[in-house]
Amino acid sequence: MRYLGVSRAEVFSPNRSEGDMAVFRAVAHELERHGNSVVCMTEQQLTENGIPCGIDGIFQMCRSNDALALLEKATVPITNTVQGVKNCQRAAQTEMLNGTLVPDSLICSTNRVPHSWNKYPCWIKRGDAHAVEKDDVQFVQNKSQCMDAIKRLADRGIDTCVIQEHVCGWLVKFYGVKGFGLTDCYAAQVKESKFGQEIHNDTPDGASIDIDALRTMAEGVSELLGVDIYGGDAVVAPDGTITLI
Repeated sequence: MRYLGVSRAEVFSPNRSEGDMAVFRAVAHELERHGNSVVCMTEQQLTENGIPCGIDGIFQMCRSNDALALLEKATVPITNTVQGVKNCQRAAQTEMLNGTLVPDSLICSTNRVPHSWNKYPCWIKRGDAHAVEKDDVQFVQNKSQCMDAIKRLADRGIDTCVIQEHVCGWLVKFYGVKGFGLTDCYAAQVKESKFGQEIHNDTPDGASIDIDALRTMAEGVSELLGVDIYGGDAVVAPDGTITLI
């Protein structure tokens, strides 16, 4: 089999580019170790040159609209699918999951703070994409800070945001593969984070988590969003309740 691997552009891996590239290279190496050939490209190379001929399957970490648009035209299996990636964009994901496993959230324009929102503290998150810089996800404690955070997004040309209620507890990061359950799970640390936002969560010292409950939740959400290979964050409350973030 001949595979195409498309790595993620550095702009979409803030403070994580080396780790993401290590994962990408490990997948390529494993495929080659099993007798396959692998053609590796960056997102930019894909948009400039297109999908090579003679490809039997694609594994990809793309986030840019141009790269995803090209992959959407592919006629071979893709992991993860383009639709799965789009489903994980902030506003789309919130719309699909709101009212079930995630904290109370509101998708809104960055023109103003909706009058109906009165849950503080909370988080302000850009709605069109994942975080690529610190202000893309902001912790606020009152309406005044909320207004300032939303205005900063608007000033950058971001039209949509997600307001999400803050949940008390410690933060856990998890990773999994469809059909195999969770492959890794660990407490998030500020020193290992993208932008240090974990400082607003509780300390995980001595805390425990119901792994079976987390696995069931993660598998259900991955099925709903259509992502076979996934990672996510969840908050574990003092009583053990797990909330997907």
